[in-house]
Amino acid sequence: MSVNEAVTALRDAAPFRRIDERRLKIIAMMGETLSYAPGERLFERGEPGDAAFVVIQGAVDVLLGKPGQETVVATLGKGEIFGEIAALCDQTRTTAIAARGALSVLRLEKSALKNLIHEFPDLAFEFLRVIATRLEATNAQLSQARAKLSALGA
Repeated sequence: MSVNEAVTALRDAAPFRRIDERRLKIIAMMGETLSYAPGERLFERGEPGDAAFVVIQGAVDVLLGKPGQETVVATLGKGEIFGEIAALCDQTRTTAIAARGALSVLRLEKSALKNLIHEFPDLAFEFLRVIATRLEATNAQLSQARAKLSALGA
């Protein structure tokens, strides 16, 4: 993967949209580009949150549940970021992530993320927006699931 492909993915990622091209290149060079085969796991639930990832090419499935009984709760594609909550909040991973097909990602270490937020304080607000949007979607899914259960008389 080239730096330009990583920059394009960063430009598409919500937290980085307001950062100029030159700085996006620096961020891309701060990260590590990794490739995964279809079905390969990037991390498991409960692992330390040591980095965030931006999808450069392909997509990932966000998985919840016990191993072997997992459910795909979301699919994230090019320009989407994941793993940022655990990395920024010093938490363990709350989900597992698997490559949906051939996948390339930019891995940004926790220390790099924290340095970026120090340099660009507005990034913190952008990360909060991403998290709030995901929380809203999760709440909507939960509400739908409860309504279905209620309709079934459970």
